[in-house]
Formats: sequence, C-alpha cells, structure tokens
Amino acid sequence: MTTRSTIQWMFAVGIASLVAACGMAKSTLGEDPRSETNATQVTWTDGKPAIAISCREPGSCQTRAVAMCNRTGGGFTTLKMENMPTRGDMTVVRGAASVVIRCGA
Repeated sequence: MTTRSTIQWMFAVGIASLVAACGMAKSTLGEDPRSETNATQVTWTDGKPAIAISCREPGSCQTRAVAMCNRTGGGFTTLKMENMPTRGDMTVVRGAASVVIRCGA
C-alpha cells in the first residue's frame, strides 16, 4: 500500500515538474528553443530601447513577451505586430509572426 502511494506521488510530482519546465519561456535576449522564439534588443523610432520577438507560433510571442517583462509584472506595450492572426482568421497565419514590445504597461 505504501509503495503504491509513493509511486503515485512521484508520478504526480514528475508530471507537475515537466509541465512547469515546458511552460516557461526564456527571460533573457537570444534564442529560446522551448518557445521557438528569438528576442533581440532594438531601438524604436522614438530612440528608446524595445524588444523585437520573432516566433514560429503567434502564441509563443506573447509567452516570451510576458517572460521578458517579468520584472514589470509581465506588463508590456505592443509597438508593432506582423503576421499575427486576428479575430475572424485565427486559424490562418501568414508566415512567421513577430512583435516589437516595450516592457511596462
């Protein structure tokens, strides 16, 4: 009986760890193979720094943006979006998606 409950507990902890590890995006610049994104520092048209994120899946851009802006509570302002699906064409992606953000809401 004790062995069975121990195995169940270990299995539950293993699944929870796997979900947590797969769900976290990298919070620093560079490529992130987990979320299939690449973040670089750019200078926006107003001369202030911003973060450009390119991603294979549009949802990955948002996940990476939240991770990159973690120090501001995950808040960010979107400066530019390209190839993101919109309401009505959510299933159509027009190529690789990208976004330019600035941390802080």
